[in-house]
This record gives sequence, C-alpha cells and structure tokens, in this order.
Amino acid sequence: MTSRISFFKLTINEWKKLGWLTALQALLFALIVPLRLLLALAMEKNAGRMPLTDVLYENVGFEKLLTTATIVAMGILCALAVFSYLHSRKRLDFYYSLGLRRGTLFLVKFTAGTLTFVVPFLASQALAVLVGALYGVMSAMVVQEMTSASLLGILFFLTSYSAAALAVLLTGKTLTSVLAIGTLSGYLPMVWLVVCGCQEMFLPTLCPDGVTFLGEAYRIYRTSRRMMLDHSSPWIMILSWQANGESVRQGLTGMWPDLGSICLFLVLPAILTALCLVLCRVRKTEAAGRALAFGWTEGLIKILLAVPAALFAGMVVYEEFHSVAWEICFVAAFGALACVIMEFIYRWDIRQALAHKWHIAVTLALSLAVFLFFRFDLCGINTYLPEKEELAAMSVRYTYGGFNYYDEAGEKIRNEQDILRMLETDRVDLLYPLAEDGVENVRKTELNGSYLYLNMEYRLKSGRTFYRSYTVRRDLYEKAQQELMKDKEYRERYYPILGWDDAQLEKVDNIWVDLSQEQWEKFTQEKAGTQTGKQMEEPEEEQDVDDEKMSDGLSIEIETSIETSADDPDVGEWEYSDSGVMTGMTLTEEASRSLIRAYQEDLAESSNLYLAEGNILFADDETVGTMTISWKSEPKGEWTYYNYDRYMIREDFTRTMEVLQKAYEEDGAGDMRG
Repeated sequence: MTSRISFFKLTINEWKKLGWLTALQALLFALIVPLRLLLALAMEKNAGRMPLTDVLYENVGFEKLLTTATIVAMGILCALAVFSYLHSRKRLDFYYSLGLRRGTLFLVKFTAGTLTFVVPFLASQALAVLVGALYGVMSAMVVQEMTSASLLGILFFLTSYSAAALAVLLTGKTLTSVLAIGTLSGYLPMVWLVVCGCQEMFLPTLCPDGVTFLGEAYRIYRTSRRMMLDHSSPWIMILSWQANGESVRQGLTGMWPDLGSICLFLVLPAILTALCLVLCRVRKTEAAGRALAFGWTEGLIKILLAVPAALFAGMVVYEEFHSVAWEICFVAAFGALACVIMEFIYRWDIRQALAHKWHIAVTLALSLAVFLFFRFDLCGINTYLPEKEELAAMSVRYTYGGFNYYDEAGEKIRNEQDILRMLETDRVDLLYPLAEDGVENVRKTELNGSYLYLNMEYRLKSGRTFYRSYTVRRDLYEKAQQELMKDKEYRERYYPILGWDDAQLEKVDNIWVDLSQEQWEKFTQEKAGTQTGKQMEEPEEEQDVDDEKMSDGLSIEIETSIETSADDPDVGEWEYSDSGVMTGMTLTEEASRSLIRAYQEDLAESSNLYLAEGNILFADDETVGTMTISWKSEPKGEWTYYNYDRYMIREDFTRTMEVLQKAYEEDGAGDMRG
C-alpha cells in the first residue's frame, strides 16, 4: 500500500513532469488577469474618461466571462494531457508494472494536473491585487471578492477537468476523446432543438408555458425543459452560471455566488471523479488505441447520434419541398450516412464502414418512426377538440400579449399556462367557436391578416386541462372578447391595470406617452390658444414681458422637437420636419399616478375596448397612442428590477386626455423628447 508520504512525492514528481502545462497556464492567466488589468488601468489613467475603480471592477472578481472560458478550456486541456497515458498500451503496461493500484495512479495524475492550474491561477490573482494596489484602487472588499472568485474558479476547473477526464476514460484515442467532449457538451441541446423544431413544424397547436423565438424556425420553450439546457453538461453549467436565490447579493465586481451553486460545484466534481475511479479500475488495457474503451457503447452512441441527424435532415426538406417522398428519402439517406461516418471513425478503415448493418437498420427504423409520428400527427394533437358538453371552462389570450400578470404573492407570472388559468371563464359558448375555427385552420398554409394567433385552455369537467395554440379569424375573437368584456370581473382580470391599488401606484416611476402627430398638434394648438387668451386679458405693458417669457419657454421645445423656417411668411406656424420628431413625453411620478387613476376610470367605463394586448398593430381607428409604464418590482437581495407595461390610449378616454393636456402645459410636469 502506498503511504501518504509516497503519494505526496509521486504527485510532486508528476507535477514536475507537467512543467510545460504549468508554464502555459501561467502565461495565459498572466495575460488575461494582471496584465489586462495593468493595461486597462494605465490607458484609463491617461484618458481620464471613467474612475479607475470602475476599471478594476470590470476586469477582476466575479462574473468575468473571459476568465471563466479560459478556466473551462484549461480543464479540458489538462485532462487530455494528464490522462493521455490511457491511450497508449506501452505506457499503461509501464505504469501498471510499478506496483501502484490503478485508483492510486489515477489520483496521483489527477492531483498533479490540478496543481498545474491552481498555482498559476492563484498567482495571477495575487498579481492583480498588487496591480490594483499600485494604482491605489484596491480595497478590502475587492480583495475579499477576488478571493471568493478564485475559490469559485477552482471549483469550475475541477468540474471541467473531471468531466473531461471521464470522456478520456470512455475513449481510447485522443481524437475520439475530443469528439466525446464535444458530444457530451452539445448532445442534449441538439436533441432539444430537434424536438422543439418537430413540435413547431408538425404540432403547431401545442401551447407552451412561455415562448420566445430563435431565428425564424424554432420556438424556445421557457419551461423546466428550457431550464434543463443550462444543466445539460458540466461545461454549459459553468459558462451559463448565474447566482440564484433570495440570499443573492451584488458585490463590487459582480454577483456573489449563492449557497446552492457552491454546493453544486462541490458535489458534481466529486461525483465525476468517483465515476472516473470506477472506470479506471474496470477499463481494460486493451482499450488503448480503440475509438471507444467499451465496445458495447459503439452501437448505442452511433444510434443516439444518427437519429437526431436524420430527423434534422427531414425537417430541412419539409421546409423546402413539403413532399413526403423526399422527406422519407432524406431521413433514410442521412441516417445511413451518419452511421457510416461513425463506423469509419471507430475503425478508421473505409472498408469496414458497413461492418454493422444492423446499426443502420435500427437507426432508419427509429428515425422514420419518430419523423412520421410528428409529420402526420399520429397522436391527434392538432385535431383534438373536446365536446362542448365536456368543458367546465375555457380561456383565450392573444399569443403576443404584453401585459404583466401577478399572483397573490406579487410575483410576476411568467408561465403562459398560468395566465390562461387566470383568465378562465365559464362562457364556453363564446369561446368554443374559436377552437373550432382554429382546428379547421391547422393545415391551411396561406392565411391573410384577418387571422390572429391565440393560446387557449380547455378545462374539462373531469378536472383535466389541455392547452392549444390556434390561428383564428380576427372577427370571431373580437366578437367573443366584446361579450366577455361586459363582465366587470373578467375585464379586471384581463386588464391588470384596473386592479392596481395605491400600493401599486406608489411603485410607478414614470410613464412614457407616445401619441400620434395629430394629437401632438392638437395639444400644441390648445396650449398656444390658452396663452394667447391670457395675453389679450393682460395690460399692454405687461404683455410684452410675458410674450418674451413665452417665446423663450417655447423655443426650448421647438428647438428639440419642432423646426421653423425663417423664410416662411407664416413664422408663427409650426412645421414638423419629420413625422416621428415629436414622439413622446415622459411624465413625472406624480403626473404618472394621476394618469393611471384617470386611465383606470376611462378603461372601466369604456364600451368599445381594444383587444390587442399591448400591441399597437391591432389598434382601432379611435386609438391615438400608447403609454408605457415602468415600475419597480420587489427587490431580490440587493437587486432592484423594473417592469414595463404598454396600454393603448383611445380618443374617447377624456379623463386620460385631460391629465395629458395638463402635464403638457404645466412647467416641469412633462419632459418633451425628440
């Protein structure tokens, strides 16, 4: 048995052999930490554009992507270099003849590789502290944060290092080790994107929890599946890491790590290292030189990689041709081609590319089965429509709705399905025709602007709930919503602003009002008329002074928003140089709250409401503009977040228009911006 002393000596001797790796990392970290900080401070000291403390905060401490990416890369490089002996039979025979247990040998190598990172990394951090101290910008708090960031960086390295070591143990060649690391990093995101693409193309009626768009092809589902992507591999977990939890606090250089993240990056490297120890004991010496260390994994890995590739090929052809024959041909061709390529990588002999034909057969069978299942909606998702008698309640919401809804605890509802549950109504007779029209339009490829994208909920009397997305005729949606708006309780749920109390109004910071050009002209004319009337009533000797004041006051607004021409005979007539010049007005907090109260009264009494949630595209002819409201949410730790909502302003909202007119006229109440 190897003693602790001999283990220490073996580790130090192994570390000395890896001197080149230590030197390489020392050079890299010197460049990206102390030297980068030194150059930034020196340049900024000469330029004097920002405080040197801000330069320090931007280059060291928490959440520095360049440093984190370098740590991840060094973890992979160290694993490939330190455990390269596993790919050589001669070196394996030599090490195993030394009388060391395989587990002990692995730990010696693992510890020596860790030292090649830890020593230069900590040295670079110490040099950065020295550089900051020389420029007089280092503080005890920054040193504390850099120390914590250094410890977190070591945990990141151990995670990347142990994960890469696991990939090396599963393979027998350096090339396949690199490919294995790439596969472990990107396989789950690739499968996730393929599944989302199939749902988007072939099952468009599936209503997600929440949705955003990636390019023009895929919808990104912000559900628990979306959150899984950030944990789909150790390397992605490191690069996408951000502090979470109520106890998170902002530091000078970034966010402090939360307890959950620290525990995660302590446990994960330990588990990966334990798996490596198990594999190194059962891994045969003959595995060196093979593509994969365990022969039974060849077929499994080949099929798992070839099926998504075949599905992706079928999706591309579907987008271009919409031909079932071509789609089947491409799915089969790319599935077979992927198997052939994988077999060639395994054997590195083109003559054995078709050695395992049953792999190709299984791949084609699985690929075609999955593709055709989605392609023809064999489970009937798109055409599902429960009987009206089975429904206890339904709800509908415009897909691109912009309102913020909140739960009883005051937390923003980010889940689309939760919002649909909140908008439930038992008026099934009003909403059922929308669902019928949506089902009929599923397979229609050409729909004009008279259609809307809607999310709907079915709640059955049995308690089961289903969610769907449809393309529905706009007139049907408007008719149903006009009837539903007659219910005061439903209207208050649909327009969250109607439920805002004094506590909510206190949170509002300001409102940005964006009115049409015609409305601004009306405001300016009313203001000019009011001022002219006052001048006629004043004594002649006082009028000249007031004329000068009014002219000076108006010239500020005209200078930023309106142009007048000296050559124009009607100098007093205002002309717009651009249709978008006079676009908005920012209201102060007091004026903002007055506007919201007036808007609540107008919205509650209006009999002809707009139906597009926060989207001016579907505004009616009586809509004259929008107001964008910003307010603070509940603080999370030391963070304060802002929320934004947009509501349309109608011409018949008299109270609202009066408040806007007053805010425009009163000095200091409105800030005109071009």
